[in-house]
Amino acid sequence: MKFDFSRVFLGTGINYFTQDRPLQSVIRFIEFSDSGKLKEIGHYVGTELIEDSIFLDHFGKPYFQMWGIRDERLDGVWISRSHRMMIERLLDMDTARTAVPGKLLHHFISGYLVSDSGLFCTLTLTAQTVYALYKYGGELTKKFLTRYLDDNLWLGATYYTEIQGGSDLGANLTTAVAEGDRYILNGGNKYFASNAGLADGAIVTARIPGSPAGAKGISAFFVPTIKDDGSRNYEVRRLKEKLGTVLVPTGEVTLDHSEGYLLGDGLPGIYIALEILELSRIDDAIAAVGMARKALWEAYLYSKSRTAFGRSLIEHPLMKRDLIEMESEVEASMVLSIIAADLFNRASHLKPPYDTSYLVARAFTHMAKFMASWSSDFVTRYAMEVFGGRGFLHEFPVEKFHRDSIVTSLWEGTSNIQSLDFLELTEKRSLGQDLLTMANELIEKITADQREICKSAFETVQKRYQICLSYSNREYFAKEIISNFSYLFSIIYMALIGQRMNDSSLVSSAEIFYYRHFCQGFPPDFNFVYHSKILDWMDQGNR
Repeated sequence: MKFDFSRVFLGTGINYFTQDRPLQSVIRFIEFSDSGKLKEIGHYVGTELIEDSIFLDHFGKPYFQMWGIRDERLDGVWISRSHRMMIERLLDMDTARTAVPGKLLHHFISGYLVSDSGLFCTLTLTAQTVYALYKYGGELTKKFLTRYLDDNLWLGATYYTEIQGGSDLGANLTTAVAEGDRYILNGGNKYFASNAGLADGAIVTARIPGSPAGAKGISAFFVPTIKDDGSRNYEVRRLKEKLGTVLVPTGEVTLDHSEGYLLGDGLPGIYIALEILELSRIDDAIAAVGMARKALWEAYLYSKSRTAFGRSLIEHPLMKRDLIEMESEVEASMVLSIIAADLFNRASHLKPPYDTSYLVARAFTHMAKFMASWSSDFVTRYAMEVFGGRGFLHEFPVEKFHRDSIVTSLWEGTSNIQSLDFLELTEKRSLGQDLLTMANELIEKITADQREICKSAFETVQKRYQICLSYSNREYFAKEIISNFSYLFSIIYMALIGQRMNDSSLVSSAEIFYYRHFCQGFPPDFNFVYHSKILDWMDQGNR
């Protein structure tokens, strides 16, 4: 008898692109046109990928093979044929090939659809590498781009983090010494090296002797996995055992007389390294909310079919309220993340020194990653609760969404890093007032009914921000500052998009989100039954 995955996962068969109504409203708002491949990805995810990725997560994790049978050092990662075919199919759907300045939106939105943060990490790292080589590589790195275009499974990576520094790139000890037309890199331990053993090359941070201390002395290099003579260019020491993101191998890399190519042609290396990082921060946010979407959709379908105390779960008022609130969180994070992706895409042609449009895009990236990662952690955990004891069982898919979501607040800078970087932007770059001006201008485009809520949120954020600026110990309040701006722009864009795209459900979500984050709670006469309409579109997946 054939195993029927739909008996385990209710969302089987959903097209996560065409059937996601809030997503469609946002895509129309930013005027992005799908070539048909996002529709293809959405179908593939709902009919095959989720089932395959869960099976591999449980029973087919990557395996590190250090030695070959003839005593040669391999340092390769052995993945199943199913895993390899998943990557190949997604690459064929242009999830990474289009990651060049001005053409990033297809890649970003595909991350929302795939939203297996392990599997998509492999594609994110490849996209970052392609972006870096295309924008900042010189004549010497063109051959690697050509190889990528000619190879169906050319993969990239980024090796930034070292064991002694974590998110502090200024603490990097790896050195890079010029030797002819390339550099020789030596360093101890690149400690979180995802895609190690799969990647054909990586973007690596290192310090050129004589460079300034701290982050300003960091440069970015492309380091191929195999040298021109066919020998290995660096060593992979081991793979790590992780709570989630099983489908991307994460290892430790040692650089020992490794050949590298300087990126940026004299531009400040730390800015290039951080710009490349912006892609993965947006991917983190978008993948986080994509996982929250799937978990909540699954919980909603279950609440419609599961009976408790004589009626379906969703007919219980408190469950209905919970699902409404969770939906507003998912929609807010999705809207903010895709707006951040759109802003970055529009500014991605710029090089250091950047103008204000790039700094605004960077601010939105910090907000999106900060908010979406925590929202995903919250929503995916709550989805487990909807399933009761089943939600805690390894045999049902919802727990994997939660395990994979947790890392999104850690990768590419923790929530504290996002908060402090956002604070630095608002202060040293004087971007705080620019963001408030931007918010006010957007509010003026919103009609009267929703404008009052947006104005109220704006006045609250403006007041709180001015108070925080008066503090001498502002770092203690950095999370409050980024939270307030994130909530404000989420409400504004939900209301504006809902109005422009004639999506009344998105407008309702903005109102619910407002009461959750800017009021002491809902008023006693709040009509939860009426606002539950924001859930109705998910009935498409109910069978």
